[in-house]
Amino acid sequence: MMIAQFQVSELAGFLKYGISGLSAIAFILSFYLLSRESSRAKPRAEMLRSIRMFMGLTLVLGLVSGVAGILNPTVPEPKTEKVPSKKASFVKKITAPHQIWSIEVFYEANAKALAKELAEELNNYKDYAVKMTLLTDSRKKELKISRSQIRYELVEKQAAGQLQKRLSNVLPQDVTLALKQITSSSPDYLSIFVCD
Repeated sequence: MMIAQFQVSELAGFLKYGISGLSAIAFILSFYLLSRESSRAKPRAEMLRSIRMFMGLTLVLGLVSGVAGILNPTVPEPKTEKVPSKKASFVKKITAPHQIWSIEVFYEANAKALAKELAEELNNYKDYAVKMTLLTDSRKKELKISRSQIRYELVEKQAAGQLQKRLSNVLPQDVTLALKQITSSSPDYLSIFVCD
């Protein structure tokens, strides 16, 4: 059923606005009744009287909702800080488990001493589980390694930066570990390539 180009289900949606929505529905219904009655060849006098009374009630409802909105505006309640109770202080806090990063140090045969020094430095931290692997020429070519670097995924950028900073104290002045972002996925894993 259509009521002045509104479906009944759409009109019911106005009710979520409270008394203002109810008065809007009443206005739409009174307009619908008036247009239906005026489209007849001879409008009925008793029906016009009923519509006039309904429109009067609608006007009163609209005025009440308008005055109520002016006199009682909705103001958000001020936020109050919660003071922890004594009971809350005895509750044991649950903390997230400490994240351990798997670090694989790939090294060329001539750079084994430096790679070992880097691995020993990383073992001083609780954040890392370090593994050393010899970098063969074929693997170097396959991974397109041309210089010493730390490889990481986009989400691991911060961890890679921290790793680079921690190892900068150990590196000789002529060696730098460049940061290289990759697209392959290996969660919680960073690789270091040490070239001679």
